Amino acid sequence: MHWLRILISAIVATELLLRLPLLPAMKRATSAAQKSGRVLKSKRISDHWKERVLLAYSGRIARNSFGFFAMLCAVVLGVVFVGLSHPGGLMDWVFVLSQPLNLVALCAASLVYAFLRSKLRRG
Repeated sequence: MHWLRILISAIVATELLLRLPLLPAMKRATSAAQKSGRVLKSKRISDHWKERVLLAYSGRIARNSFGFFAMLCAVVLGVVFVGLSHPGGLMDWVFVLSQPLNLVALCAASLVYAFLRSKLRRG
């Protein structure tokens, strides 16, 4: 019966991963990091302005990194929510999910679901 919960968890996690704006948050953080690197290397920008600009970029990186982390936590919470119906309780559900075969099954089910979902959407 835990295989059904694993399948449902894979579907929930995949839907959350596809619907949450994970990639834009990661791209914004990466872009700010690249810009800050260019500012650091520039000989035409004074140290005073570098301090100001780098502070702004570090704030952007921190905000986007925190947002990315919060979205990943939402995905994990979706899987935990499915585990609330597990007969052995939440701790047993975590133990079931930590088994290598179950992790492989979760990942495989998620990939298959994402593939089938994309095929059905295209028609």
